[in-house]
Amino acid sequence: MAVKTMAKNTGGLYAEGWHELTISKATDGNWNEKRTIDLNFEGYNENMQHRVFETHNKTSGEEFKIANLFRYSCAGILGVLKDPTGKNPVIQYDDEADNLVGARVNALFVKKHNPTTDRDYAEIYDLIPVVQKTEHLTYTEDDVAHLKAKVEKRQSTKTTPSVNGVETVTPDTETVDIPF
Repeated sequence: MAVKTMAKNTGGLYAEGWHELTISKATDGNWNEKRTIDLNFEGYNENMQHRVFETHNKTSGEEFKIANLFRYSCAGILGVLKDPTGKNPVIQYDDEADNLVGARVNALFVKKHNPTTDRDYAEIYDLIPVVQKTEHLTYTEDDVAHLKAKVEKRQSTKTTPSVNGVETVTPDTETVDIPF
């Protein structure tokens, strides 16, 4: 017999929790007449994609999900402009998907269960910025910690396991229309 070594598995690339990722590919698309951007990441299999869907604020009509992707990744940012009141700066950015390539983000990986195959898999729930300072935007450790806490709270209210191990969606009270 010989003494040998082996790698200790500590969860690896697809473990639940926060991972800092670099975007390797960003592709524009369309789903149900809404713009999408599909993202791939350095060091991850092509099957590990994250799709960001165009989403509009119900009150203002302003698109915010794809805009946040560019803001949080500090990609395509051309400048920060002052609004007419001088109180609320406005970010000017180029939303070409290729601008995202090379950008770094924090991604929350969650475990999902596929009842058809009876196997678990990892999925990216949401993206937020990494700690960084650029010419136009800065994200401090406190900023990132605050955003992580918000995403974790939102994610914890989205799904709850059922008796059979199949996850059921819990309505997001911020977006559900109340029937009265």
